[in-house]
Amino acid sequence: MPRYALVAVSGPLKKSFLYRVPDNFAGLSGGQRLLVPFGRSRKLGFFLQYTEPVGGIDTKDIIRTLDSESYFSGELFDFCLWMADYYFANPADCLSAALPSVYKKARGADYVWSEILREPLPDDLERLYKPGKRLTAATLSNLVQKDRQSLRRLVDSGAVIERWPDEDTRDSKRLIGFRAGETSIWYEFFRGKKFQPESFNDIKSRSDLKACGWSDYHIRQARVAGVLQSVYSEEPVPLLDFIRPRENLKQLILNEEQRYALEKLSPSPDKGFKTFLLHGVTGSGKTLVYCQLCRQFIDSGRTVLVLTPEIALTSTTLAYFRGFFGDDVTVMHSAMTSVERLESWRGIRQGRYKIVVGPRSAVFAPLKNPGLVIVDEEHDSSYKQDDPSPRFHGRDAAIMRAKMNDIPVLLGSASPSFESYHNAVTGRYELLELTRRPAGATLPTVEVVDMRSDRLRGDLPYISYTLKKKIDDRLGQNQQVIIYLNRRGHSTQLKCAECGLVGKCPNCRVNLTFHKVGRKLSCHYCGYLLHRYDNCPSCGGSDFIYQGVGTQKVEENIPRLFKQAQTVRLDSDSATGRKMAYKILTDFSDGKSNLLLGTQMVTKGLDLPNVTLVGVLSADMNLDLPEFRASEKAFARLLQVAGRSGRSGSPGEVIIQTYYPEHEVIIDAARQDYRGFYEREIISRQTLRYPPFSRIINFVLSAVRDQQLEEEALSFRERLKNAFDRKLSGAQILGPAPCPMYFLRGRYRRHLFVKTNQMVKLVRTLTDWESRQPRFGLPSTIKLSVDVDPDDMM
Repeated sequence: MPRYALVAVSGPLKKSFLYRVPDNFAGLSGGQRLLVPFGRSRKLGFFLQYTEPVGGIDTKDIIRTLDSESYFSGELFDFCLWMADYYFANPADCLSAALPSVYKKARGADYVWSEILREPLPDDLERLYKPGKRLTAATLSNLVQKDRQSLRRLVDSGAVIERWPDEDTRDSKRLIGFRAGETSIWYEFFRGKKFQPESFNDIKSRSDLKACGWSDYHIRQARVAGVLQSVYSEEPVPLLDFIRPRENLKQLILNEEQRYALEKLSPSPDKGFKTFLLHGVTGSGKTLVYCQLCRQFIDSGRTVLVLTPEIALTSTTLAYFRGFFGDDVTVMHSAMTSVERLESWRGIRQGRYKIVVGPRSAVFAPLKNPGLVIVDEEHDSSYKQDDPSPRFHGRDAAIMRAKMNDIPVLLGSASPSFESYHNAVTGRYELLELTRRPAGATLPTVEVVDMRSDRLRGDLPYISYTLKKKIDDRLGQNQQVIIYLNRRGHSTQLKCAECGLVGKCPNCRVNLTFHKVGRKLSCHYCGYLLHRYDNCPSCGGSDFIYQGVGTQKVEENIPRLFKQAQTVRLDSDSATGRKMAYKILTDFSDGKSNLLLGTQMVTKGLDLPNVTLVGVLSADMNLDLPEFRASEKAFARLLQVAGRSGRSGSPGEVIIQTYYPEHEVIIDAARQDYRGFYEREIISRQTLRYPPFSRIINFVLSAVRDQQLEEEALSFRERLKNAFDRKLSGAQILGPAPCPMYFLRGRYRRHLFVKTNQMVKLVRTLTDWESRQPRFGLPSTIKLSVDVDPDDMM
């Protein structure tokens, strides 16, 4: 009797597809990768479940399995399907997100000439025939250009053998260099070419070849032709071995508050799922509690997942955990090479690693016997993935994964999200508090400086007299200083002094930011670049006015301001490459520089004992953004960056520069009064029915034509309202309205969002609607993204 399967294939629709399972297939398991026909192409699919055939639907056969068994445990497979259901995502996107890159696509088959031909080849193919040899990329390209079906006919006739590897073992090894191919192949390949390199007998690395004049193009073409043969290391892949363990951590002694928190969190047979919120002031030793807690769970035979908000902080946290656990801890994040990620992923699956540290994507780690989930800096916006799908929240997904495993989850922060703190004070989570810093360290004193009356004149108006004097004083005492400005680049806009033209992004219609290195103008939204901007494109003038200030301009002027400063800058421009952020922070911690200038990368999780002064150049930035979380985010950033000061015996100080010294958020941040800030802000949240008193789903529609977008957005709202009126009570639809970033990446944008207390039911309603009416009846010229629990409403 024929068997049928539901298969998830990546695409814009949240749906699965029906395929017939060939009779010679063994049993399939959840998440197993399949190669399936899809339209005129072949695609990677994931097996979801067996099902009954549907009358009237013409089904195709699954071509083959790509794995001998599923890479998903039952628990991880169920978690990915929950994510797809809750975040209105394609199941294939969620399953793909849980795999290393080598498994995320159907790797192309190898095509090999058969040793024996059952029938003669055509004359034009006879010269290409090489028994038992793999068809080169050039041969395959010629076949496709001549006739798209020619390769398929060769396979069907037996002249070519199609070999699908279960696993690309080359990607599991580290490439160390290249060996020259046969001499005859070498000279035949380079005959008549301008580039005539010398052959060699030893192994040369890529950098060695480039030093001899090879380009990436030459290397790529020579590898395809077999002129260069790749050489791989047989040694285990080192995983971020440049991150050194923190020393002397095991000698640290917990204070009374830390011991109490540890007792409440310690593993016990009857604990099961429960969510704890550890609200600790900055520098209160939350990471030490995490490490001591992990030790207890590892000793009981369990594994632990530790989430951090972003890659720069992951390296710092990893160094801390390596100081405790050595080789028992590994890391997962996107800055690792594909080989490193694969090695780490395999080690986790095999149970070699007991602790996994990483940003939001680490929530998919294939842990064996998980016992605890920790989410550090749980308030941070970096946990929310805005694009691409699945648009999940790492913190909330981690809580659900803990619930599905019936294990505890610990959220930690000095400035908890309103959702988490509300759950704690209402009893849904258990609240644990660390109210003081250990070892006699105290919270820093904070001074608010009114920039309307206290600022340097001339071209340095972003520095106050007060901050300049304080920095000079601290540097003179051989102490370290952090300057925080949440704006990278040199100038926020570049204006021609002769005709007044300001560079704007053609894709987003926003002012381009000037970066002095390379004299380039950059859009920080879509990535549009103008290189070597030396002359105005309108009048040809070369005299420019540099308006606004970014970290590069501040860095440029620091030698004028502070003679004793040895400055290092930490932002996404300077922290290029996977080692740079860690190196910058390590060098600063080692005292190789005394002034750290940076964006929000310097605000969280850093433990720098010699920092005694933090200066916030512009506390007002982003305070008035048109989104309901603007105040919460501004407060958290100020509180977090203030917490970098005074973390040892020396007293710390914070200077907050602002043009709004009377603003309630600034006052609360200066007092470091999270509870007071929360109690005031939560009233407006409740009045306006914003989270945590409702859930939000944001629909963003975009199109090339503004008029069409407006019409379709209004029509979509009516259909959405009709769908909700039948199944949902109390759902409130707001919009459609232009997005704050109305023109982005060449498209006009409108959004409408829904407030509800029935999110699961709402998403199911959307799923049912889309299954009846693909793309909700929107034309193909309209793009729609559905964001459940959005963090950024821009």
